[in-house]
Amino acid sequence: MQSANQPESKDGQSPEVKTTSDEVSRLLAELSSRNIKDVMGHEALRVLRLLWPAVFRVSSPRPLKVGIDKDIAATGKVPQPLIKIGLRCYTRLDQYLESTRDGRARIGLDAKPHGKVRLEEAVNADMMLYDRFCKRTPRRAFVGQLRVVTEQEKTELAH
Repeated sequence: MQSANQPESKDGQSPEVKTTSDEVSRLLAELSSRNIKDVMGHEALRVLRLLWPAVFRVSSPRPLKVGIDKDIAATGKVPQPLIKIGLRCYTRLDQYLESTRDGRARIGLDAKPHGKVRLEEAVNADMMLYDRFCKRTPRRAFVGQLRVVTEQEKTELAH
């Protein structure tokens, strides 16, 4: 039975659920009509976030189960190319890489633990973050203390 502030639609779904499924259907239709090379990662990730909001949280991501792509494909809700693009976008987020720590639980589509992050995977995530940090931060040469040389000192050094 629905509460008074959530009216039930004719098909028995709450308006929020119907709106989400309508939006997913609309997005999938739009993305399917385009060449797969023209689909942006954030668009494919949006489909995954709408279908499984508890799993694909961008603000506080958790490591995903190894093989979650096969689980998503088994549902038949999302085409394989969109799964690949969306997961690549999600797993390359800085927040996701920061959450990938040794021993942390991985989650499946049911948002329940399915295995743990191994040390090798955590180190790989740290290396990716470090590489990004190095590319963003300009290199600086540290040559000790620099000081301004006056004209008088220049002439003294020349002699």
